[in-house]
Parts: sequence; structure tokens; C-alpha cells
Amino acid sequence: MSSTSLTALFHPKSIAIIGASDNPDRIGYQVVQSLLLGEFNGQIYPINPRLTVLFELTVYPSIDSVADEVDLAIIVLRKDHVLDAVDACGRKGVKSLIVMSSGFSELGDLTTEQELAKRVKEYGMRMLGPNCAGFVATTERIYASFENRVHSGHLAFISQSGAMCAVILAMSRAVGLGYSMFISYGNATDIGPEEILHYLGEHTPTKLIGCYLEGIKKARQFLTEAQIITPHIPLVVLKPGETQAGTQAIRSHTGAMAGVQAVYAGAFRQAGILQASTLDEFIDACLILSNQKLPHGNRVGIITNSGGPGVLAVDACSQSGLEVNPFPIMLVQEFSSFLPPICPMMNPIDIGPEGSPAIYQRVTEKLLKSPDVDMVLVLCVPTAFSDIVAISEAIVQAEKSNPQKPLVTCWLAEDIIEAGIPTLIEASIPNFATPQRAANALRFLNQRAEWLRSK
Repeated sequence: MSSTSLTALFHPKSIAIIGASDNPDRIGYQVVQSLLLGEFNGQIYPINPRLTVLFELTVYPSIDSVADEVDLAIIVLRKDHVLDAVDACGRKGVKSLIVMSSGFSELGDLTTEQELAKRVKEYGMRMLGPNCAGFVATTERIYASFENRVHSGHLAFISQSGAMCAVILAMSRAVGLGYSMFISYGNATDIGPEEILHYLGEHTPTKLIGCYLEGIKKARQFLTEAQIITPHIPLVVLKPGETQAGTQAIRSHTGAMAGVQAVYAGAFRQAGILQASTLDEFIDACLILSNQKLPHGNRVGIITNSGGPGVLAVDACSQSGLEVNPFPIMLVQEFSSFLPPICPMMNPIDIGPEGSPAIYQRVTEKLLKSPDVDMVLVLCVPTAFSDIVAISEAIVQAEKSNPQKPLVTCWLAEDIIEAGIPTLIEASIPNFATPQRAANALRFLNQRAEWLRSK
């Protein structure tokens, strides 16, 4: 498999939008706007016989009327006009297509989809879709999609569902998770996830890959590509279809066969793929893998200012296969030198509701430096007099004492802690809303480390 056949798709020098519109509620408007807002450094050719100008761009009546070469054509027409548009692109010598139009195999029309695939192949083109949302490449500044709310980063996201792109991107923005690319491939009539995976394995800005997969037409190829990539790049998959009802919903959504979930799970484990079962798990796994070092073991040191959340964290870590061992006597003695004797110090260490930012920083630093702790989880339930910003800043300073060890926080109480979150995001310290989510995220980090050690 070679990624060079996707060059015209993912690195176009010119893009035509067939079905461009002046109606802001239409996808044909949004795609042109996204390309402009993304500052695409190439030629943009809106195509619509009823328009002459759009966003100060000349609008062409047909793809044939464009004098220059076109690397990529984005088709946003009704299904019954798509085949004619493909023929026009073929005659023009367009190299690649994104067909955003829907109504094909996902609605039972396999015949038209097969004819679409046949014509694309006959003209020697490559196609993303149909029934997809296109792609965004942030480093290359190509926003070939109606979804442009993407922060730059190192995570590449592959999705069968266009709507899932919007959901994942929105959740990612809230936690400061940035993207190198997102790619919506829809029905995978031509280009599927296995070929995209191969491309991303050679995409320098990408350091982590996430996938939303409803079904895989070429499962063996996908797993082969995953086995090549996972020793170097973490791969997280969110795959629905655990129930019969979910499997039926998948078939009606993209026309894909969901497959047997247990078979996929086993194959994913062997290939080094980390599998998430919920949206929250997926985002949390990607967040922690994107900015934390891998641990040398599974021993967690927990800091809290309240007993209840500390107990929940212990349970959650234990259920996630992590060890919460009592601290060794020498470490307890160090804590005793500056903490009141009423503070429990056996793990979790409870610094109490009056725990100051300075105390948070000092305790965190000692756990980060301890050879008996592989990962640190810091919890805080702010009181009425707590300065959550100052506590967040203290954790950031503590992290600088040993940035080689994973450190995550769990600031509880929703709106009360909001002011402290930007400080943590800026320092690339993941914060999780509950002890369970924090422990589960550490589990993904530990699974990745254990799998690499086993190779």
C-alpha cells in the first residue's frame, strides 16, 4: 500500500466545490467558507451555474469551464446528480474526489454506490465518501469540510461518521486537545480506514491516532496497518455495536456490517490497539496519551483534600488494574515533617480541606520524585475559601520538578473549579471530572506502556 495515491486528495493545490451555494444553511456554502477561513494556499473554484461570485471568488458554471487543472473536487449535490458530476470530473482530469452527498448504501441503494465506485475507478480517480464530511489538515491549512472548528495539535482522528467528527471535535476543544488531521470517510466506497491509517503512519505532524469505526470492510488490512503503526504511534479506537440493536443501527447508518464485537476486541489487543467503549473514554484516552509520558509501572500515588473522593479514587484505580499501595515508611516520615498528624498519609494522602497551594505543591513534588510511585493523581474538592487557580498553579510548578512521570488532576465540583482549568490545559496536565474517569485514563496509559514492554 502506498500513500502517494492520496497526495492529490490530502495535498491538493486546487479545489473545486461542485454545488457551491450562497445560502449559509447549505453545505456548499460552509465548505467554501471553511477553505477561506482556513487560509487554503491554493486555488478555489466554486461551481454553480446560477451564481457568478461567492465570497469574492469567481463562480464557474461547470467543472469543464475551469481552465486550470483541478486536484480535488468536493461534490455536495443531491444523489441523483452525483454520477453526472463524477463523469464531468473524470473528463476534466480531476485527480481526487470528496463526495459528501448521502443516500447511497446507508439507505439501501447499493446499486448506485457500486456504479459510483466503478466510474471513479475507470477515470483513475480516488474518492473519499460518499456520505462523509471531508477532512481537515491543520498543519497544511486545508479545511476541506463543513466542520472548521479545529485546534491544531498532534492527534489525527478518522471517523466513519461525519457527525461524530463534530462531536469529538467539540469535546476536544473543551479539554484543549488539538488535531493534526480529521478525516471522515463515510461509506468507504473507495478509500477506507486501512488506507488512511497507512497514510497517517507517514504523516509527520501526527503523533497519536484515534478512530471511530462502525464496521471495517477490510479488517485484515486494517489490522496489518495497525501492527505496523502501533509500536511507534498510539492508536485508540471507539467501536460501537456491542448490542444487537446497536449493530442494526450501524447497518442503517452507513450500510456497514458491524461484525462480532468480541472478535474485534481480541484482534485489537493483539495489534496494540487501545479500545474505548464510550465517548468520554475515547476523549480521556486521547487526552492522556497526547501529553503524558508512559509510566514505568502501575503504582499510583493519590493526593486528596477530602476523604470521600480519595476512597472513590482508590476503588476506581483498583478496578482499572492499577496498584494503590501504602506509602513506604520513609516517605510517610517526610510527609509527617510538614503535615499535621491528623492527615492520613498511607495512600491516598489526605491533606485536608485547609490544604494550601504550597502544601499541594510540596506533596505532589515528593510523590513525583518517589521511586515507589509510577503515576500521580491529585484530587481537589474546593472549599469556599480555596483558591483553585493558585492550587492549579502549584500543581504546574510541582510537575516541573519531574516532568518524566505521569501527573493528572481531578478537580471536582463543576463550575467552582472552572477558573483553574486553563492553567492546567496550558501546562498540558490532563484534568478529569471524576475519579473514575481519571483512573480509567491512567489505565489506558498503563496499557500502552505494558504492551510496548511486551514487544
